[in-house]
Amino acid sequence: MPRYQPIPLIGVALATALAGSPDARASEGRWALCSAPLLEPMPPAAEPVAGEGERIDITADRAQASGQPPIYEFTGSVRARQGDQRLSSERLRYDSGDGRVEGDSGVRLRQPGVLINAERARYWLTPQRGTFEGVSDYRIVAGHMQGQADRIIREGPTLSRYQGVTLSTCMPGREFWTLQAQRAEIDRDTRQGRAHHAVLSLGRLPVFYTPYLQFPVGSERLTGLLAPTIGQSDDNGTTVSVPWYWNIAPNQDATITPTSYWKRGAMIDTEYRYLTDWLDGEINASYLPNDDRYGSDRWAIDQTHALSFGRSIRGTFQQKRVSDIDFENDFGNEFSYQSDSFMESLADLSWAQGGVFAAIDAQSWQRVKTGPRFPYARRPRIQLGYDPIERFGVFNYDIAAEWTDFYNENPDRQQGTEYKVAPKVSLPLNTLGYRLEPAVAWQHNGYDLTNTGDGPENPSVSVPVYTVDGQLFLERPETTFAGVYQTLEPRVQYRNVPDRNQDELPEFGSTSETNNFSQLFRKSDFDITHTEQVSVGVTTRYLDDRTGREYLRASIGQTFFYHDTAERDRSDYIAQLRLNLPNGFEVDADHRWNPEDSSTNKTRTVLRWRGARNATANLALRREKDAGVTELNQLSGSFALPVARGWHLFAGGREDLERRRTLESFFGIEQSACCHSVRLAVSEERLLDASAGDPSLDQKIMLELELKGLGGIGDRIQSFLDAEIDGYNPRR
Repeated sequence: MPRYQPIPLIGVALATALAGSPDARASEGRWALCSAPLLEPMPPAAEPVAGEGERIDITADRAQASGQPPIYEFTGSVRARQGDQRLSSERLRYDSGDGRVEGDSGVRLRQPGVLINAERARYWLTPQRGTFEGVSDYRIVAGHMQGQADRIIREGPTLSRYQGVTLSTCMPGREFWTLQAQRAEIDRDTRQGRAHHAVLSLGRLPVFYTPYLQFPVGSERLTGLLAPTIGQSDDNGTTVSVPWYWNIAPNQDATITPTSYWKRGAMIDTEYRYLTDWLDGEINASYLPNDDRYGSDRWAIDQTHALSFGRSIRGTFQQKRVSDIDFENDFGNEFSYQSDSFMESLADLSWAQGGVFAAIDAQSWQRVKTGPRFPYARRPRIQLGYDPIERFGVFNYDIAAEWTDFYNENPDRQQGTEYKVAPKVSLPLNTLGYRLEPAVAWQHNGYDLTNTGDGPENPSVSVPVYTVDGQLFLERPETTFAGVYQTLEPRVQYRNVPDRNQDELPEFGSTSETNNFSQLFRKSDFDITHTEQVSVGVTTRYLDDRTGREYLRASIGQTFFYHDTAERDRSDYIAQLRLNLPNGFEVDADHRWNPEDSSTNKTRTVLRWRGARNATANLALRREKDAGVTELNQLSGSFALPVARGWHLFAGGREDLERRRTLESFFGIEQSACCHSVRLAVSEERLLDASAGDPSLDQKIMLELELKGLGGIGDRIQSFLDAEIDGYNPRR
């Protein structure tokens, strides 16, 4: 049978690799778990021959023409091609006058990223618009979408309207979920889809109806529902959370999460984020009106804002507040308001230019656990300083000043204002092999106090501070490991602060104890504690001689005291180890050992492993003693491991070794397939201040379902795992 070619053929170029087509890329990324590409790749069209324009090539078993301009009737294996479009049927009619193609014996449209199989079609190839009826199969690679429709109206190469449509991102014939809608629009330019009067079904079971639904066509951010989370806890009962994501602008978004607590009521949780050229921030707020169990409104806010204006002005605002001391117990896991005994709110603004520095800050505290006394808050603190870049001859010099109004929630405690002035001169001597810096500072402190009892209301003191800090830098090639060199860095620091009765001055700020090696040589500019001491330490490092990567860092040091009022003649030994091994293994350890009674006052050892496919494991031991009394003795561990394709197992816990009881534990599993993910997490946490007669462990069960293509990944279980498993980030 002859083949008819009434319109000249435009050749097809095959030089472009098929892997670069949109169809080939469909099986990558978030759709990697699908069994096959949604569409097989097709070769790209050739460039049109100059002067021929968009020509059409049609082949068929039989053809006939009539009228003027001619109307062609093709039958038998008809194939029409224009550019990258392919139209096929058993019978087609082509009107050469207006370019219309009609078919009523099964019509198939194929172009890169799109497939439509319909019973009937009326289509214009050049503008790529027309109507398809009785659509048994359509596929859109952008968004991995497929389904059926009563009618598809194409209004151009990227915009289509659907009537009586079903939609899914699952592979055809393996639909875990489907969306049936009265009508829908899909715009591949804006990468957005909209469905009207839609019913969501899991398998064949309808589970949800919405009069309107917006969904992404691809992975772009888009306003719409996120994955819901279902939970169960002893304290809150059954919980159901349905997050809604709002893509406000390219630099702003919000997530609004209504949560129903069976035993408490309905809570609204809101996360708002923004980013501008000079300001960025995040606001997290939660509100539960009239808690059925608590008897009053519950709320929490956690917000952070950062200001960066030019090169000189910086500012931050951080606020953490809750409605009551029990909020963390009741909602801590869900809303990530875990904290220490107090929550801090802080605001600061600073300016620096040409060595001149000025800043103002203020802070406040809120108690969230019973126990320690309220710390002092700065309301406000003003700082001024001058530290020029240029030396004065061979000398460095600077001056720092500070004024602070200290406030405490307890009106009976001593409080008031404090001012400090501290000029300093040093003589730095730096080379590649060593550095030596003798320095002298003079500091004046003054106070205006209340609640002093029998003490003075306006004490003051002036104290000189003498220091000498020296360090050597030695290195050699390591003969045991090729391409590695070792350093040896001994350091000695002398510090002398004469006694001017400064120990009788009030202590509004906390005096931090030396807990790790880096703190052994670091002192505050305004530290005038009476002392004469020498701190000695040594560090060795193993580094890659090409990349500078640090494989090992080991340090040990100690301070010796020589003043008469010293309680001890030497401090604890402070040791530190940082080890980066091949295949993702890491060791991070700090140790403090008391040579006087041969006891360990503090130890922290953390083992980490990072593997492929987001695998991670952690093991940590922490012990602390104070005056021979064990205050902390805990062992914690966590892991997340891929156990099979699409399956992740995770678990963890924290054990109090001193009291031999479990503080918290959790385990769960995640199953991800082509078009959905299911996550289940079960956790137990010991309630704060739980009495012996109350249940000491609160159990929570969380279930999360993600339907890929209808919304982003829900964040309740993901946020929980981010906080509990160091190094685990399922969003990567």
